[in-house]
Amino acid sequence: MTGTKTIARQAQGLAATFRRSPPTKAFQRGTKLARVSARVPERCVRSYSAAQVEVPPLEEGSVAYEKQDYAVVELGGSQVIVEVGGVYDTNRLDAEPGSTIKLNRVLLVKNQGDNDLRLGKPYVENATVEAEVVQHKKAKKVVVFKMQPKKHTRSKVGHRQHQTTIKVTKISV
Repeated sequence: MTGTKTIARQAQGLAATFRRSPPTKAFQRGTKLARVSARVPERCVRSYSAAQVEVPPLEEGSVAYEKQDYAVVELGGSQVIVEVGGVYDTNRLDAEPGSTIKLNRVLLVKNQGDNDLRLGKPYVENATVEAEVVQHKKAKKVVVFKMQPKKHTRSKVGHRQHQTTIKVTKISV
């Protein structure tokens, strides 16, 4: 069924459209009646009001967001920007949940209080990031589908990467 016929029937107010109904002159293409009745009726759009929350204004001298110290750490073969209190997922580390680890491959450290930026060549000397191991888990499944066309060879294998969740507790230089 063509779209013009369906729109025309909706414009006439018919609730159901029939697939095998014979076409009439009113629904034939090119007629003036079909063009007039094919106009899409305006749809009723419901307007939902979002919950409105009153936010008190900031006090004098206060800051909306305090900038935190951050560091760029080489972790699990990738570079991660970490902040104190942040929780991050990395490749599996050999550490028990609840233990504290020190990350000494720190590439950059930014201290917001002194506005001090230290960039390593390649690592910053005497800089460490302390983190607590929260848990070990598996990542979401990645489906590996291999197909050779015209050979009728297909293989579908799933893989879940082992990960460790860490929480950064301290950045020191």
